Amino acid sequence: MENSDYRPSERFGKITGRHVLTGFLLFFAVVFGANGLMVYGALSTFDGVEKEGAYQKGRAYNDVLERMEAQRQLGWTAAIAADPLPGAGNRTALNVSFADAGGTPVSGLTVQGTFWRPVVSGEDARLKLVETAPGRYEGVFDLKHAGNWLVRIAASGKKGETFVEEKRVVIRD
Repeated sequence: MENSDYRPSERFGKITGRHVLTGFLLFFAVVFGANGLMVYGALSTFDGVEKEGAYQKGRAYNDVLERMEAQRQLGWTAAIAADPLPGAGNRTALNVSFADAGGTPVSGLTVQGTFWRPVVSGEDARLKLVETAPGRYEGVFDLKHAGNWLVRIAASGKKGETFVEEKRVVIRD
């Protein structure tokens, strides 16, 4: 270097092996710290709910959209009410009223009601509802526990129409 005009910067002082080692360790500490935060965030927010056949359901999503559009074009509405029966443990009455776009009751449907818990398997209750008045369908379910439930109704008409709706209900002791 005798004949060169190169002079190393002395702004930060002379870089030694200790400086390089410290920089190397700090770099990997930041990388491992960020990864640790990401792993913690992923594991602490996972609710444990898994869907069987998620890949197949994803592939059939266009069919789901077509059925939703067909249901929207029907113009039907459903009023869902789940009421615990007094003094009967967890027996619950499910009442569903169907009306068309003009508000006229929809009669002659085959209606299936299902109570299910998204986080506990094996406690689902399914029952065919009975038409008790024009457009009004009822059934009594014997649920295993009180708490949060999802009620799903699936109705089909005489001309092949289908209607599906879901509502979250809370059944109290």
